[in-house]
Amino acid sequence: MEKIFVAIDDSEESLRALAFGQKFAAQLGVDLSAISVVPEQDEIATRRSKLQSRLSANHLEAVTLEVVAHDSAKAYLGELASREDTGLCMMAHGRRPVPEMLIGSVTAGVVRRAHRPVYLCGPRYDSRAHQRVDVLAVCVDGSKLSEQILPYASALVNRLGARLQLLQVMDATGDRKPTTLGHTDVMDSAYLTSLARRVESEQALEVDWEVLHGDPADSIVSYLASNHNTMLAMTTHGRSGLSQVVAGSVSHEVLHETSCPVAVLRP
Repeated sequence: MEKIFVAIDDSEESLRALAFGQKFAAQLGVDLSAISVVPEQDEIATRRSKLQSRLSANHLEAVTLEVVAHDSAKAYLGELASREDTGLCMMAHGRRPVPEMLIGSVTAGVVRRAHRPVYLCGPRYDSRAHQRVDVLAVCVDGSKLSEQILPYASALVNRLGARLQLLQVMDATGDRKPTTLGHTDVMDSAYLTSLARRVESEQALEVDWEVLHGDPADSIVSYLASNHNTMLAMTTHGRSGLSQVVAGSVSHEVLHETSCPVAVLRP
């Protein structure tokens, strides 16, 4: 990444993503621009004026602002997020699946279109607890889908000088029962140990791991609550509408509840 873009709109909430974007860009040593998308060319001047006033009111007048016209903000930002030389940060309002189905979500649409991770701040994002990224915690579940974010995470920790950590949640409601004392813990850690060794070998990184137990979203959020200067990274199926309501979405739930930034990839 050579530049970080932070998508902003007329909402005050979008400026919270800008606070993260500034810290993220500074740690990476790259430039930062705020970007806003309007549907018509003749709306650019009005949007620019409003946003510049808002940036000035928040002592952010030094931030470079770009306003572009495009008939689909989701498509434009999704393409921007897919570029190898840029990173895109956004505020996710964290709506629950049913309201999202009814209202729609630019953030969800961007994630579905992007071919690289999108860096999101949920409604509980706390910039005071996360001043930088010292730990990049990657959620895996034993599937090839969840592991597809690892190359991006490995490259990012090298750029940030951060530590890579693997997280796996073993659902306590499952039917699997230990046959001998400690056998379950050994089985739980076998996958992570093997994966950590593989990443260390392929990426020349030191990797640690942690097995969590319980409901996946609740366990991840609880674990992160006591960890500062952390970014979470995870894949999502990127389902929309009714399929998301039926299947549920761990990434959606975690993003809604956690205070740390979350890198989300839809492979």
